[in-house]
Formats: sequence, C-alpha cells, structure tokens
Amino acid sequence: MYETWIVVVASVAYLGLLFVIAYYGDRRADRGRSVISNGYVYALSLAVYATSWTFYGSVGRAASTGVGFLPIYLGATIMAALWWLVLRKIIRISRRNRITSLADFVSSRYGKSSFLGGLVTVIAVVGIVPYIALQLKAISITFSILRGPPELTTAAVVPPVPILQDTALYAALLLAAFTIVFGTRHLDASERHEGMVAAIAFESLVKLVSFLVVGFYVTFVLFDGFGDVFGQAAARADMAHLFTQTESYGSWLWLVVLSMLAVLLLPRQWQVGVVENVDERHIKKAMWLFPVYLLLINVFVLPIAFAGLLTFGQSANVDAFVLTLPLADHQPALALLVFIGGLSAATGMVIVETIALSTMVSNSIVVPMLVRSGNALTSRFDLGSLILGVRRVTIVLVLLFGFVYFRLAGHALALVSIGLISFAAVAQFAPAVLGGLYWKGATRRGAIGGLVAGFALWAYTLPLPALAEAGLLPVSFVEDGPFGAGFLAPYALFGLDGLDHISHSMTWSML
Repeated sequence: MYETWIVVVASVAYLGLLFVIAYYGDRRADRGRSVISNGYVYALSLAVYATSWTFYGSVGRAASTGVGFLPIYLGATIMAALWWLVLRKIIRISRRNRITSLADFVSSRYGKSSFLGGLVTVIAVVGIVPYIALQLKAISITFSILRGPPELTTAAVVPPVPILQDTALYAALLLAAFTIVFGTRHLDASERHEGMVAAIAFESLVKLVSFLVVGFYVTFVLFDGFGDVFGQAAARADMAHLFTQTESYGSWLWLVVLSMLAVLLLPRQWQVGVVENVDERHIKKAMWLFPVYLLLINVFVLPIAFAGLLTFGQSANVDAFVLTLPLADHQPALALLVFIGGLSAATGMVIVETIALSTMVSNSIVVPMLVRSGNALTSRFDLGSLILGVRRVTIVLVLLFGFVYFRLAGHALALVSIGLISFAAVAQFAPAVLGGLYWKGATRRGAIGGLVAGFALWAYTLPLPALAEAGLLPVSFVEDGPFGAGFLAPYALFGLDGLDHISHSMTWSML
C-alpha cells in the first residue's frame, strides 16, 4: 500500500500534465495551428464516453451478470454507425445557427424558446448529478483502497468516513479548480476549448493503455490466458450463471436504446461531438475508430471479472477488481497505474460535463434573465465577467451536488446503477431532439409537455427510490407506494410489475 502523500502527489502531477497539454493546445489554436484538427483526436475525444463506469463498473457488472455489461457499448457502437446521418446533420444545423449547447439546439428547433432551453438545462443538471457522484465514488473508493490496510483489498464495501475525511470532497474541490482553469479562463463566441479537447484525447489514451496493461497482466501473468481464466470459472458451480443470459431481452433492448441516446445526448458527448468538431469529415474516422476503442477497452472485462471472483469470491467489492487484483499480487506500481487510469476516466468526464453544463446554465438561464432585466444588471457589471463568474459557480455547485448525492445515496448503489440513472435522464431529450430534426409537425408545446412528463416520471421511478434504498425516505414508499397507494409504487407504477427498474422507468418516462 502507498503512503497518502504519494497517491496525492501522483494525482496532482497527472492533473498538472493535463493542464500543460491543454495550455499547449490553446496556444496552438491562438496561432491558427490547431492540434485537434485531426480525425484521430476527434475520435479519441469522443471516448470521454468511457468513464469510471467503464473502467471499474463494467467489471463489477460482468462479475454479477456475465455479458450483461455489453449493451452499454453495443448501443454506442450502433449509434456510431449512424453518425454520418444524425451527428453530421446536427453539426451542420448548429454551425448554421451558431448553436453552442444542447439546450440551445432544442430551443432553436422550437421557435428559439428561452423557456424550453432553460427546461433542458435544469433537467440536464439534475440528471447528471448522479453521474458526477459515480466519478467521485470511484475516486474515493480506489484512493482508500490504494492507501488503506490490506484488508480493504478483499472488503465488500469501503466503510464511509466523516465528511471532512472523505476523499470525494477534496476530489470534487480539486476537480472544480482544474475545470475552472480548463474551461472558463475567457469567453469564446464559438464556446470551443481546443486545449481541453487535446487533454481529453490524451486521457482517452491513458485510460485505454492502463486498462489493457492490467488486463494483460491478470490474464497472462496471474493466469495462463483466456482459456485458463474461462476454464476455471466454468468449473465453478457458483459462477455457472455468468455463462448464460440471465437478463431479459427487454432489459437488453432498453439498455441498448439508452446507450444509443446517451452517446449522442449526454452534455459531454454533445460538447465534444458537436461543439468542438472542427471538420465534419472527421466523423468518418470516428465512425470506425470509436467502436474499435470500445472493443479494446472491453476485451479484458470478463477475464478480470472472473479472475476477481476466483481470487476473492462473490462477497468482495466487484467494482474494484481492476485495482485489488494487482494489489493482492503485490504489484503496487501496476496498482498505481490503474489508479491513474481510473482517475483519468473520472476527470475527463467531470471536466467536459461540467463545462458543458456551465455553458448551458449561463446561455440558457442567466443570459435570458439578463435580457429580460434590461440594463439593470448589465450597467453595473461587465457582462463577460458576470457570465464567467456564473459558469465558475455552476461548476463548483454541480460538483458539490454530486458529492452530496454520493454521501446520501452513492454508498448504497453499484457504479453501473448510478450511471444508468443519468442515462435514463438524458434519454428524455430524445423525442424533442429527434422530433426537431426529422418531424415538421413537432411543436413547442409538445416538446415542453414531453420533457416535463418524462422528467417527472424519471425522478419518481429512479432517483426517489434510490434515496429510499439509502434510508433517506421510508422503505414503505418503494414497497407499498406513497400513503399505502400500491398502484403508485415507484417500481410497479400503475400495476406494471415484473420489469427491472431501468426498463420500468424507461417504459413510463419515454411513453
């Protein structure tokens, strides 16, 4: 195990390297010599899709469901094949209308409705908070394991600590500071951040290389290859269920649909895919390179999951197998590389997501309020400084909200479960976005009605029950419905029973 100061210094040094890359990218852009005007960099920046969920949570889900982790990547791959039709059209519309965020896009397709843009922003902020919590949870748990006693290597759960001793709090504040430096140093009419994109592309390489290295080590050093890992797992009666399809086809279908929508509509994906796009021709490169990236980063998921179960048993912390396997084999250097890879996966998501959200808040909520207020505020403050201030405050608040959600409900949920809650939230944008793209009969009232109803049903059927499972609401709320009204039970709304939580929520909210 490492001393705390070593892990902290390594983390800060890595974040400092990202800043140097971003600074270099911005300087090159200022000189008219873009470092991101490249199809490979564009494809790697889209790999910000792979977060701590991919780095840790996929192994955890594979250890519980076998191939149940695949739909999240199958859906993204299917959508990548459609990018030339869908993403290219969105990019062209955005450039023609000078659109700089997802909220701006939805607003512009329905008569430039400021109310609709504000509604999309609010839903995005609330819906992404659990995803922020996921990243903080991953950082906190892996930091504790890396510097903690050997017993944490096999512990099923890392025990919660007092707030002021929680790594997640300081990670949130540190990431807020770095994100502010990354993305809110100055205003840009195009809202592009070339230095940030260069740093994110570099991060995508770091997390891929670190995962491949640990996967190779586990598969070919701890074991004698894929055949040995799968053979030993197949011989275990308690692991037989991992070799069969245990989830319903309906569940798989909804997860595929969710990932198809998420890879397009998550604010961070919109930022790198639409706003930061330099040349639409780069989409052709991304259409094959992005799926290849997803394939490579998932090659060793099942071997690591099976190796973890064979080594530690079913009761261990399955989300942390990527880190605990090298630690158990007394490979601290490899474990530190894994930690940096996981940190890279988390920081990339947090930086881009919070920059995208802060842009949406300032452009779709604050600026319209300033316009309605006339000269009351703009005469007292410099407008540019005010907008930058709003964005910085938004970044800090979003990260702190993520920390609060992690403290309240994050300990009770697996990484994948937290991520799916956010995926289901951004899926609510799909009817309004796709309707605005392809349906001339789509109306502003319809878009608002669909978003409000879908968001309300999402909140009722996913985040609220999660809070109840964490002990913050009565358990009877989930089991018997509010005030004993069984037909309002959030996991069996109006008598629709027998579905997994995500399928149930998506059925009602998308309807």
